[in-house]
Amino acid sequence: MGKSRKTLHYVPIDNLRQVIISGKGSITVDAINLLAKNQVDVVIIDNLGEVTAKIVPLEFRTVKTRREQYYAYLDYRSGYLAKKFIEGKARNQYALLGTLAKVRKDTKPDVAEKLILARDKMRPLLDSISLLPDAPVDKIRNTLMGTEGMISDIYWKALTRIFPEEFGFRERSGRGAPDPINAMLNYGYGVLEGEVHRAVHMAGLDPYAGYLHADRPGSSTLVYDLMEEFRQQIVDKTVIALVTKGVINTADFSIEGGLCRLSDNARRVLLKDILEKLEEYTTKGDERLRWCDLILSQARAIAKYLRGESASYEPYYLRW
Repeated sequence: MGKSRKTLHYVPIDNLRQVIISGKGSITVDAINLLAKNQVDVVIIDNLGEVTAKIVPLEFRTVKTRREQYYAYLDYRSGYLAKKFIEGKARNQYALLGTLAKVRKDTKPDVAEKLILARDKMRPLLDSISLLPDAPVDKIRNTLMGTEGMISDIYWKALTRIFPEEFGFRERSGRGAPDPINAMLNYGYGVLEGEVHRAVHMAGLDPYAGYLHADRPGSSTLVYDLMEEFRQQIVDKTVIALVTKGVINTADFSIEGGLCRLSDNARRVLLKDILEKLEEYTTKGDERLRWCDLILSQARAIAKYLRGESASYEPYYLRW
C-alpha cells in the first residue's frame, strides 16, 4: 500500500502572500510554479534566523526604476534616503521606549523613569540627523552610522531593564546570538527580511542596491535599509511581549557551540506572532492598513521618489 496523505490545513492561493519554510520541510516544483504564477514568494529561514534562500516571481516594471536607483547612489538622493531610513528607525526606538514607560508608570515607576531618561538622551541625536547635508551617501555614511550607533546603544541599554534577568540580555550582539533575546531578535528579523524583500521586489527595486548599508557581495542592502523602519514595532515589540508575559521562557533555548538556539516550540510561537502582527492594522496619516501592506507602500514610495514622481520620501514611524 502507498503512503496515505492527510490535509492538515488548506489555504486558497488567493489568500497567500508568502510561504516561509523554517526548519525541515519540502515543497514540490508544481507548488512553486503555482505560487509564482500568483505572485507568492517562498522564503527559507534556518534555525538561527538567517534567510538562506528566496524563490520570487518574475520581475516587472524594473527598467526605469532600477536605472534611477543606481544613478541615485552617486548623487544627493542616496544620502537623503539613508537619512530617512535612520530617522524612521530612531523615531520608532524613541516611541517604543515611551510606550514601555507609559505601561510601567504605575507598576514599575523606577523602570519607567529610567526609560524616559534614556528616551530623552536620544532627542538631540535624533535632531542632528536632519542637519546632515543632502549629499552622496559615501560622504555622510560614517557620520550617519555613528549617530545611529549612539542612538541604538541608548535604546538597547534601556531594554536591559525590560527583559527578565534570567534571559541574560546585556547588549545587542547581531549574528551569532549568545543569549535567548538575541536569538529571538535574529530569528524575528529573518522573518521580517523575507517580508521586506517581497515588498522591494514588488516595487521593481533591486534588493541588492541599497544606500545606508554599504555594498557587500550577496547582501540585500536595500532590504536592510527599509527594514530599519519596521524592526521595533514588528519584531522588538513581539519579543518583549513574549518574554515579559512568560509565553516563552529560558527552557525554550539551548546553547550549542557557543550559540543560543531556539527550540521548535519557541520558533513556532515567535513565527506565528510575527506573521499575525504583519496582518494587523496600523495607521499612516488618515489611512488604515495592514503592516504588510504598509511595508509594500513604503517600498513603492521609495521607487516613486527615485523616478521623480514624488519630491520627498517620508519614513514610517509611530508618533509619540
